[in-house]
Amino acid sequence: MGRNLIKWAGCMTTLFALTSHSGYSQKQTDSAKKQTDSPASLLQEVTITSGYNKFAKKETGGAAKMPLKNLENPQVYNVVPRELLQDQVIVSYNDVLKNVTGVSQALVNGSNSFNLRGFFTTSYLRNGLQDSKGNSIDVANIERIEVLKGPSATLFGSSLTSFGGLLNRVTKRPFDSFKGELSYTNGGFGLSRVSADINTPLDTAKKLLLRTNIAYDDEGSFQDAGFTRRWLIAPSFSYQVNDRLSILLDAEIYAQKANDFNRLFPEASFTKTNPRDLGVDWKRSYSNNDLYETQPSVSVFGQVNYKLSDHWRSQTAFSHTNSSVQGYWSWNSIVGDSVVSRNPGYEHTEYNYTELQQNFNGDFKLGSLRNRVVIGLDYFTNTSASSSASIYGFDEVSIQGHDPRYNELTRSSLEKALADIPYDKSSTGQNTYSAYVSDVLNITDNLLVMASLRVDHFVNNGSYNINLDTTTGKYNQTALSPKLGLVYQLVKDRLSLFGNYMNGFSNNAPVRQPDGNFSSFKPSQANQWEGGVKLDLFNGRLNGTFSYYHIKVSDVVHNDLRPGQSLFQVQDGGQLSKGVEAELIANPFPGFNLIAGYAYNDIYTINTDPDADGLHQWTGPSQTGNLWLSYHFINTSLKGLGLGIGGNYNGKAYIQQSRSMGEFYIPSYKVLNASISYDKPVYRISLKMDNVTNEVYWGSYVSQMMPRRFSTTVAFKF
Repeated sequence: MGRNLIKWAGCMTTLFALTSHSGYSQKQTDSAKKQTDSPASLLQEVTITSGYNKFAKKETGGAAKMPLKNLENPQVYNVVPRELLQDQVIVSYNDVLKNVTGVSQALVNGSNSFNLRGFFTTSYLRNGLQDSKGNSIDVANIERIEVLKGPSATLFGSSLTSFGGLLNRVTKRPFDSFKGELSYTNGGFGLSRVSADINTPLDTAKKLLLRTNIAYDDEGSFQDAGFTRRWLIAPSFSYQVNDRLSILLDAEIYAQKANDFNRLFPEASFTKTNPRDLGVDWKRSYSNNDLYETQPSVSVFGQVNYKLSDHWRSQTAFSHTNSSVQGYWSWNSIVGDSVVSRNPGYEHTEYNYTELQQNFNGDFKLGSLRNRVVIGLDYFTNTSASSSASIYGFDEVSIQGHDPRYNELTRSSLEKALADIPYDKSSTGQNTYSAYVSDVLNITDNLLVMASLRVDHFVNNGSYNINLDTTTGKYNQTALSPKLGLVYQLVKDRLSLFGNYMNGFSNNAPVRQPDGNFSSFKPSQANQWEGGVKLDLFNGRLNGTFSYYHIKVSDVVHNDLRPGQSLFQVQDGGQLSKGVEAELIANPFPGFNLIAGYAYNDIYTINTDPDADGLHQWTGPSQTGNLWLSYHFINTSLKGLGLGIGGNYNGKAYIQQSRSMGEFYIPSYKVLNASISYDKPVYRISLKMDNVTNEVYWGSYVSQMMPRRFSTTVAFKF
């Protein structure tokens, strides 16, 4: 393998050397980068004249909450820019994350949830602050997606991150010229989508700017039930008061109505070990389109930036999200490999989330040493009020053959069954008060040291049972979260070695034990050690990250499995996640771009259950791979024509393993997608084929994914 890598590197070096003598100069590369970063190019695609590495936009201040280049940052992160979304003709948020090394989807269909380094992760962050809502996310207002790898509680807290990392959506911002784009997409399985992106200055001085994104998405399903209808209106307003003060205010307003929760959950019978052998008619949803949920939400974000001096800046930000989920759903499980048990219910829940954050950023010299620091205060609060009821075992339907009971689950039959069931009514509230500091010190121009610390005070106001007029689960908990990093640039701004120690934590509520006593638990801690190399070579045409990580979770609360003690809770369990990740982004010659990734993850529990410890469970596949190749013709009669092809590989993914009962797993699969586009100054036409080979494959749990689909997008630019 080592010889092959050396041989590959030699070939790439020769290729880049040849292209550097074919009119692809440093000056042209810099010009392309400047064109890409200029305000006028933020809306319309750049006209490529000499080529540039358009997928390698890694520089972001959000990853470290300070201006820090990728090669200076000891943390691993991925960025999916809007150029890649447009190149792949992406209309689904879940498809965006297929471009991120080591990420696999957790709950499929209408969920915004993923597995990251083996840990369940949800898209809770927008512009670095909370944005928690139930509706599926639209891609129309996305400028880029930032995926930070590893426990990231030090700078982002524990409520919005997982031990595997975090997902942060960065939204589109206004700029100082009038431009717009209107597009329409039509495709298989009822896909019909309209979007608009309009930017305009509001005054002659161009200090008041407004940008508005609008989208309507209507999509059906290849199954006999399932749909999503979603509206998005996302205005963004900015005001450059003077050369020191700027204000940004934006919002995302969603209205969604959907039956997109069709999943099958296998029980532990394990007579059949994978969905391919079950004999299920995958065109059946085991649901009905009159069972649906409405999920509206309103998110408001504000940011005030102020330059205190040449060395210090202040950023004050807030985010508020109000969302709700109301309607009927069905949770379906496979029992005994022969029947599907349907478990429907009703829910009406209101959510309110608010976050306030104050950051002070400094960049100054300590003697002859450069020092960059962020000092922050953070307040996060959330409340919810819920009324719900469910019926487990509403009925059972045969997996194979005709079953007259199949169509008996309707809205009217469910309402009738729920009429005799008392609804659970409750409300909850939580508050988190945090302070953090992170410092990056240049020991030399090439050697950087990062040290960070967070103190987090969590207050759970408990769960109020409205029916019983009782409150349970109140507790307070304080946790410290450190972070250390080291970067040494072997070649300044070209090649760096890095290592990090990162921490995450999860609060644990007190538990009433069977003997009547209460047990208090400390937070569970995740500690990661990681090392690797980052590179940015050949004038930015080759960008890569290669790393090995080791995440150990300690103080996990679990059932005491000693004889006679199984109902007691103890805190001596753990979890181990380790693996390798590799990402490569390249522009070997003008017009041709590629992004490729491979990840291997091994995750299992320790000292929680002898029957399952050491065995991979429902944490995503051990191996994942992603690849996208894109070529746009330049300076020829075919100028404007673009071709793209690529896809994903997911290895065998265990849903459940146990030594006594066996296993159930999702088979490995490869999915290939392709696109053709023709882009001119005033219009763009794109053709997309998803799942070119019509691969039959399954998502997490047992949900067949979409068969082959063809779609067309037409966009007009002005």
